[in-house]
Amino acid sequence: MTESIVVSVYCAISTVFMLMTALEGWAIRGGWTLARGAGLAACSLWPLMLTAFFLHAVLSPRRMPRLGRTR
Repeated sequence: MTESIVVSVYCAISTVFMLMTALEGWAIRGGWTLARGAGLAACSLWPLMLTAFFLHAVLSPRRMPRLGRTR
């Protein structure tokens, strides 16, 4: 149950940003270039990378810097 909600939210966010990217390209009358295709692909990947970043920040151990003498 929870997994389907998470996947649905992920897909909804990704779809909204893919639609915005496609409409921006349409508004400037841009053709289907490699950069535009890469931008659309990135729309589906950035929420996953953002989630990984937050998980790393939360789960990684905190390390205090050593204070030592500098000469």
